[in-house]
Amino acid sequence: MKIGLLFGAFDGLHDGHRAMFKEAREHADRIIVALPPDNVITELKGKRARFSWKERAKALWESKLVDDVIRGDDTLGMYSAIDTKNPDVIFVGYDQHELAKDLSSYLESDGKPTPIVTLSPYKPDRYKSSLIHIV
Repeated sequence: MKIGLLFGAFDGLHDGHRAMFKEAREHADRIIVALPPDNVITELKGKRARFSWKERAKALWESKLVDDVIRGDDTLGMYSAIDTKNPDVIFVGYDQHELAKDLSSYLESDGKPTPIVTLSPYKPDRYKSSLIHIV
C-alpha cells in the first residue's frame, strides 16, 4: 500500500482542495494530512485561522477524501510526520513553493529519497483559500 502525506492548513475546504485530494489519490492508496495547529498557521500566514484545528480536522474527516488526519508540529520545519508515517510520496499544493523547497532540504539532509509531487491547480482564480470568504 502506497502512503501519501500532504501538508496544509485546509482552513475552509473548497473545490480546489477536493481536486487536490482526488489527484493525490491517483499517486497513493492512503492519504494522510499533517494539519498544522492554529499557532503555526498564524506564524505562516500572519493571521489567525478562520477555523480551529478541531474544526479543520473534522471537515477533513467528514469529506471522506483522506484516510487520516494527524496534528502537525508546533514548530515550523520539524516534519515529524515524515518520520512517524514514513510516506512513499509527499504532496504539496501548486502554490506551496517554499514548503516544497524546505521539504527537499529536509529530506536530503535526512537521507530520505521520498519524492515530492506538486499537485495541479484547479481553477486557482476562483478556488484559493485566500480568495474565498467563508462564513
